[in-house]
Amino acid sequence: MTAQFTTVTQRSGRNQGIELVRVLAAFAIVWYHSKAAGSEISYSGLSAFLMLTMLFEVGSNWSRRVRIAALARRLLIPWAFWFVVFGAINLARHHPFMSLDYSGGWVAGVLAGSSIHLWYIPFIFALIVTLAAMKRSVDRQVLFWLAMTATVANLATVGLWEPWSRQIGYPLAQWMQASTAVLIGLLIGLHRSTRWGAQALAVALMLVAATWVLSPLPGVALPHMIAALVLLAALRWGDRIPASPVMQTLANATFGIYLCHPIFLGAAKQLPLHVALRVTFAFVASALFVIAYQRLRARLKQPALPVA
Repeated sequence: MTAQFTTVTQRSGRNQGIELVRVLAAFAIVWYHSKAAGSEISYSGLSAFLMLTMLFEVGSNWSRRVRIAALARRLLIPWAFWFVVFGAINLARHHPFMSLDYSGGWVAGVLAGSSIHLWYIPFIFALIVTLAAMKRSVDRQVLFWLAMTATVANLATVGLWEPWSRQIGYPLAQWMQASTAVLIGLLIGLHRSTRWGAQALAVALMLVAATWVLSPLPGVALPHMIAALVLLAALRWGDRIPASPVMQTLANATFGIYLCHPIFLGAAKQLPLHVALRVTFAFVASALFVIAYQRLRARLKQPALPVA
């Protein structure tokens, strides 16, 4: 798997189902930010990326040493680049460089980002570093049951923490909404490490489904359930999908698509098209931009250019 949006290790044999999930998840994220019909469900794209990151960090990357400096170059340099780009766009529109209206002041403003989608990058950076520290202290079985306990508590108290986090505002609200996907991703990645892991994972998914049915809060369970089921299907049957250079190229571009897509989505909103076509245009334009950049970078042999 390639180290892109899901920060996984390079390997020769790739599960094409996982690569397809990454591409579909990137498209879903563009749809989510378009605020079109079904955008709450399309949050499942971000849930899928969170789960994939956790899956590989506790799976094939379990023994990999996390080099913080290298991780920062891969995640935080592109984040800083686009932070400045979107801040400049804000200034050009006569808006603040970044919002300072959050309860956490400028610290929350930085973590939320000059464009609201940028919150994910420092969040996942901190998550990977924290998880690396935990892996040095506990084994897979212990971590699985810790994640299972946290999942039960997370879902049982969603009616308390979800309104509270929204009241405090970004980025805490985003972190809390993402927490369920993080925990489910850990369970998927670790469930084979213990005897009752598969049954516990099934119970966790049933709790997610029950939360969706019983909770009136929008978007707190259904996107995570969709992402988990799609990911499990990809893990089970994805290796039957034949390899495709086009699919792999798109999968390799997902990190860059996430970073730059609001620019193309904003342009697409000006087009006299149906919203589905505007979202598709924004996704394709973002992908072409990132692929062109990646090929130019490869030709110039400049792997550290801070774009994607």
